[in-house]
Amino acid sequence: MIESQNIEFKESWKDEYLKTLCAFANTDGGVLKIGVDDAGRPVGVHQVKRLLRELPNKIRNKLGITPSVVAETVAENDIISITVSPSPVPVSCDGRYYQRSGSNTFDLAGQELVHFLIRKSGITWDTLTGDYSIDDIDPETVRTFVRLAKRSNRLDTADEEEPVDSILRRLELAVNGKLTNAAIMLFGKEPQRFFINTTTRVGRFKGRDIIIGDEEISGNLIQQFTRAEERVKSFIDVRYEISADAMQESFQRKEIWDYPLLAIREALLNALIHRDYFNTDIQTQIRIYDDAIRFHNPGSLPQGITIEMLKTEHYSFLRNPLIAKIFYLAGFVERYGSGIGRIVDALAETDLPEPEFQSNSFGFIVRMRKDLRFTEDSLRDAGLNKRQLQAMSFARETGGITAVEYAAIAPEVSEKTRYRDLLDLVHRGLLEAVGAKKGRRYVLARSRPGNA
Repeated sequence: MIESQNIEFKESWKDEYLKTLCAFANTDGGVLKIGVDDAGRPVGVHQVKRLLRELPNKIRNKLGITPSVVAETVAENDIISITVSPSPVPVSCDGRYYQRSGSNTFDLAGQELVHFLIRKSGITWDTLTGDYSIDDIDPETVRTFVRLAKRSNRLDTADEEEPVDSILRRLELAVNGKLTNAAIMLFGKEPQRFFINTTTRVGRFKGRDIIIGDEEISGNLIQQFTRAEERVKSFIDVRYEISADAMQESFQRKEIWDYPLLAIREALLNALIHRDYFNTDIQTQIRIYDDAIRFHNPGSLPQGITIEMLKTEHYSFLRNPLIAKIFYLAGFVERYGSGIGRIVDALAETDLPEPEFQSNSFGFIVRMRKDLRFTEDSLRDAGLNKRQLQAMSFARETGGITAVEYAAIAPEVSEKTRYRDLLDLVHRGLLEAVGAKKGRRYVLARSRPGNA
């Protein structure tokens, strides 16, 4: 056994350990084991019956919670396990509030305490008001939103000529003459003046550690969404799929990105809408690797919500309801609670691996992996000859290659050799032959290796 965020070991009971139980209640719950040393070895505890009698009352009187206190025998040693569930309301110990981080218990103070108490009260960050001025709002972003909302038919009587302050009141972004955090974050000229690190960072990595492209995107959320989406597209590859149109006797070219753009958009929206804006230590981050793309936003899943629940049709648990509403009205969000399912479906439709989701104390992660068949490294590792590598590079850029085009690339070898090269690429599941022999075109194969 090892100590973690949800488990702590003590060789004997001391009243100061009430702070640990308080921290468990204020975080994700946990177990305090009495009679176990720091290495996780049971050493036993004395006066088990007395502790079983006294501890529940002491904990209830000091913390206001009712834990489970039970005795166990482990390796012939008596130990006591005190199990604390997460509390829906703040729990204090001698007037102070504690939380867990890793295997440590720490005292909340200052802004951290304020944010904790607000979260526990059920008040959302985006509905809080502040000392902001209407001059802090960017009118052009508001007008852009109105145009989008009119196009999506989700905002009745939308009018670009309506005064900005009136629009914000109708959207519940201004309350009793005061602007909300959501108003500044969605439509502000410089939201980072008030909320540091509420930016989106997009980085392109070679390997796992070498950064070859990096941009920190600031501004309001409407601007961040638009610019981040374009930046991600600039860091990933696009190839082309050619399909024959029998009716028009022509070929149609379709863009195939490393990842479906719908999945990228939904993951980006998820990161911006559901991030924990109380946490200003971490930016929203998008990391693009040779073989994967990773979206990370501060803010783990709410208690009781699992990854599996997200993949099915579910009620939407909104951390920032005002921000979510604006993105919905603008037509960026299809419907509440559908984003994760749409990511899964989009990747499945393009024969890409199922995305990975992770939720922990640092936030929520969406990770997608791309089709590695057509990367330069994969093609080299497959043992293709130089001519075939050139043919695949041409096919990636144009969507396919013909015998005539291949002859221009590899004029030094015979027609028979070129035919064998192309046939080998078909057998490897990299190309597919489309059309009659005379006008045959070899296009990038849709099927995955092993299914050719």
